[in-house]
Amino acid sequence: AVGGRSLLSLLPKLCRDTMPRLPRFHRDTNAPHHRRPGCPWPVTPASLRKTTIMLSLLLSSTSLPPTHGQAKIPLETVKLWADTFGQDLYNTVTKYSGSLLLQKKYKDVEPSLSISEVDGLELVRKFSEDMEAMLRRKVEAVKNLVEAAEEADLNHEFNESLVFDYYNSVLINERDENGDYVELGAEFILESNTHFSNLMVNTSISNVQLPTNVYNKDPDILNGVYMSEALNPVFVENFRRDPTLTWQYFGSSTGFFRIYPGILVQADRDNREHFKQLVDELLVKGVGVVDQALIEAFQILKKFQEARQGSLCNQAIMLITDGAVEDYEPVFEKYNWPDRKISTLADAQENVMEYLHVLSRPMVINHDHDIIWTEAYMDSKLSPSQAQNMMLLTTVAMPVFSKKNETRSHGILLGVVGSDVALRELMKLAPRYKLGVHGYAFLNTNNGYILSHPDLRPLYREGKKLKPKPNYNSVDLSEVEWEDQAETKRVLFLTNDYFFTDISDTPFSLGVVLSRGHGEYILLGNTSVEDGLHDLLHPDLALASDWIYCITDIDPDHRKLSQLEAVVRFLTGEDPDLECDEELVREVLLDAVVTAPMEAYWTALALNASDESEQVVDMAFLGTRAGLLRSTLFVGSEKVSDKKFLTPEDEASVFTLDGFPLWYRQAAEQPAGSFVFNLRSAEGAESPGQPMIVTASTAVAVTVDKKTAIAAAVGVQMRLEFLQRTFWASTRQCSPVDGPCPESCQDSELDCFVIDNNGFILISGRSQE
Repeated sequence: AVGGRSLLSLLPKLCRDTMPRLPRFHRDTNAPHHRRPGCPWPVTPASLRKTTIMLSLLLSSTSLPPTHGQAKIPLETVKLWADTFGQDLYNTVTKYSGSLLLQKKYKDVEPSLSISEVDGLELVRKFSEDMEAMLRRKVEAVKNLVEAAEEADLNHEFNESLVFDYYNSVLINERDENGDYVELGAEFILESNTHFSNLMVNTSISNVQLPTNVYNKDPDILNGVYMSEALNPVFVENFRRDPTLTWQYFGSSTGFFRIYPGILVQADRDNREHFKQLVDELLVKGVGVVDQALIEAFQILKKFQEARQGSLCNQAIMLITDGAVEDYEPVFEKYNWPDRKISTLADAQENVMEYLHVLSRPMVINHDHDIIWTEAYMDSKLSPSQAQNMMLLTTVAMPVFSKKNETRSHGILLGVVGSDVALRELMKLAPRYKLGVHGYAFLNTNNGYILSHPDLRPLYREGKKLKPKPNYNSVDLSEVEWEDQAETKRVLFLTNDYFFTDISDTPFSLGVVLSRGHGEYILLGNTSVEDGLHDLLHPDLALASDWIYCITDIDPDHRKLSQLEAVVRFLTGEDPDLECDEELVREVLLDAVVTAPMEAYWTALALNASDESEQVVDMAFLGTRAGLLRSTLFVGSEKVSDKKFLTPEDEASVFTLDGFPLWYRQAAEQPAGSFVFNLRSAEGAESPGQPMIVTASTAVAVTVDKKTAIAAAVGVQMRLEFLQRTFWASTRQCSPVDGPCPESCQDSELDCFVIDNNGFILISGRSQE
């Protein structure tokens, strides 16, 4: 009953508690489009301590009629209990959080602050232009590869007897029983690289992968690999010019795959588990009716050919299957023979490649290098142990053709070059601090599928493993924005404005969502570098590690820096090469100055509460709109109930690339000074006996020229036992004059519940339900 269960399980079901965001859509116009709102939350609180504590107290009688129960416990008594409990709780959380002090400190600097309205259309256009520039650099890198590959082929003469050693990704660093490197397996230096998900790579050179059924010294393979060695300096130069590039590659039509940076793809335990997982996920179900499909395809093509309809170009039928149950000889005998005969698997493979050359011939002759962008997909180079950090990627690819005069009319397709783009890097160009507490950005493809969205959950847990959902890259926007699941959950009531535009020269579009109210404004301030730098160096301070205060992923010397270290170097002038977001750095400096007194306040509380009986709160914490985070412990670190709170392991409690912490977002939707409470089990709890944790937080607002913006949120974390003790003590009195009540919540005939503002039970006498 405590924490996870809703009061809906005890009261008649009135309405599903799924309140969707209420949007208005904008595309370079101010004309709104409204969608019908969802069902309002039905719970009416029996008592509420004005706007200070978002708690409700409900009573029910298990054995007496309602009228009799009401006569024995007057409403005035219930209100007294709620007011007493609310006042005691409010005094505790305001004392330990220091919310009144923080509100005063922001009030003191109000004359130096300004609040600007956010122009959603201007914002989405600016983000789109930045993303277009970034994606253009990826296209330029791929074009460089196309030019280098076609030029290398033009200058290469096929040599049937070519002898050439290359780095085979399966064989590199392998030794035989004598300790010598095996053939095609010379020493290949690999180092862990954070830019490539901490995989072991070599950023100086590429290597080659081949399918197991392709002979690695086939003359076609050797000539193709030798020719494509010319791509190595281009790979390196591309990465030097644009360090946000990830994987670059060339897939040859002869069957090999050259990838940069070079990588160790061996049959170690992790990779074996990876492929076992992929095989386990294969499902054999049903049989395709291929013969009917082939007959229909032949008839359609014949009809168009006889009527001289369509493009009057090449005709082809391509069947892609994991295995055919027969050879469909009668169909081919009727419709395709004696024009063409295919008898063996090798013959099929050879003819498929011939068809590719024929189909690509018009593109070769016209020099058409179409640019292709893929939908989102997961980086398959990551193993199961790295699934939690799986990146969603999109790929830009272009074909490579032979430009030799003697083969130009044949339309020879040499292969395809491409480069991956981490969508996470793209979304960094829509900074969180400019979108407000509840705002966010998302990307869509021209098919309406989501490329990136904070509510896109591509993985699901099966036991201890994380696996990709079958349709993770074909999710419609409505599925994450308007899902209507039959489950209870805590909700926020928001009305959003949607702004969207296309990203030029790509099939993608960008959307920006701003919430009405606080999302319409941005708070701006300033302070001296000296003051800000001093307060920025306090040991209790941290910055949002996923936010981009300074660009640290371009220069290799910067990649080891945390965002806080980079900001300090930028402000001190120690590293003039650092590029930083000056607006965000300016705002975080102001927040560091304003919140600095909180450290001394919390420290004094901790020293005065040395008696263990007074240690009712585990920790206090605050966060600001600029991603600054401060926290302090009132108990020893070994006694903290939830050790993952405010760490990257608990994403909901920290600032991330996708959003603000949950406690910050919940507080922002309540009146400033009102605490919102959230109940959860301690992270890692494995049995019902593990402690339950209560997080209480409140927003700190600033008002300038009649406009209000959220500057920060502050809160505490405590154990549920304290709330329970405080509540039961509050229900033992009827009035200050009468003393103890003849009946109270301790009686077995009465059920008392404390619920939060979403109707979830915080405290109940039915502790075991």
